[in-house]
Amino acid sequence: MKHIFIINPKAGKRDQTEKVKEIVRQELPEEEVVFYVTEGPLAARDFVSNYCREHGDEEKRFYSCGGDGTLNEVANGAVGFSKTEITCFPVGSGNDFVKNFGKIQDFRSLPDLIRGVPVDIDVLRFNDRYLINIFNLGLDADVCERMFKYKRLPLVTGKGAYILGLIVSFFSKYTKKLRILIDGEEFFSGEASLCAAANGICYGGGFYCAPRARTDDGLMDVVVVKKISRIKFLKFVKKFKDGKHLDLPELQKYISFKRGRLVEIEAAMPINCCYDGEISKDDRIKIEVLPKLLKFVVPERLFKQVDNF
Repeated sequence: MKHIFIINPKAGKRDQTEKVKEIVRQELPEEEVVFYVTEGPLAARDFVSNYCREHGDEEKRFYSCGGDGTLNEVANGAVGFSKTEITCFPVGSGNDFVKNFGKIQDFRSLPDLIRGVPVDIDVLRFNDRYLINIFNLGLDADVCERMFKYKRLPLVTGKGAYILGLIVSFFSKYTKKLRILIDGEEFFSGEASLCAAANGICYGGGFYCAPRARTDDGLMDVVVVKKISRIKFLKFVKKFKDGKHLDLPELQKYISFKRGRLVEIEAAMPINCCYDGEISKDDRIKIEVLPKLLKFVVPERLFKQVDNF
């Protein structure tokens, strides 16, 4: 087994490249290890796909050393290749996907991760892209798009960019006119504040928008928050963050929920779409489940503790 560590030096508050290499060298012999340090957008995806193409007969495991964006690129590069596993050795500020299996800290034990067990996970295909966690649009996607833009301003920190993005988005028109089909049948038509098509349970640093989702059931959990006033939204958002919105009777008039294999969304104009932390603009959106397309490695100790696997 070759262990390939994809390190994003931009992830987190400071460059963790040398720290990751030091930890790895303490646990694995040099001949079993490959390090790759990303140099820009899509570099991780391209490296993984090229490596898989050139080493098709080799058993290999890719460790994403970054946040959810890096893991998304690693997953995109690995799709379609055999003898290939992926996992996450968390470094970045956002590591939501691993919360489907346990705590972030569980994945920071490299010995447990090396001895980890691969489990089959579904992949979502969004137009011509792949994702493993959550596709979302609406207010949260607008915040994400503005955050990336404000991050480029001088003297603006990551947290400051997020707060700026949140304030501007909240006081702009944030509802979107959508028509949503699930497995060919109309599910929703009207103004929506938020919409998520989820393989995983949470995004955005711990917003549990789809608390019932599973990564291996062949289905997406589709959650729509209908048009809601700003005052009501402020009261609602804490329950949404904690994943209580599907269970509380008083919130059901604001929520539409359904599971399905194929989701088609029509918007009145191109809108911000967020998928595993990446951003694009689209007005015709198609998302489908590709069941158990990837193998994701869960730490040994965590695998033994959880019955779901």
